[in-house]
Amino acid sequence: MKLKNSFWLGEIEGETIAIFGSARLVKKLNGKIELIGGTADDHADAREWCSLFAPEVVFARQPARNPTPSFAR
Repeated sequence: MKLKNSFWLGEIEGETIAIFGSARLVKKLNGKIELIGGTADDHADAREWCSLFAPEVVFARQPARNPTPSFAR
């Protein structure tokens, strides 16, 4: 029934739980929770929020960070 209602409401990807910048925390129709899009800072914000408000959410991996050196002038 949940799947049928989700298609009727136009939710083919899942339910958006929260938005962090350009990243979306989405509960898929199969019950899995996924963080879609966003920058490394958005992912860090999502991890912090989940640690406070959704401790059952476990992130599988860290987002890749660009190890570009920064130089002071």
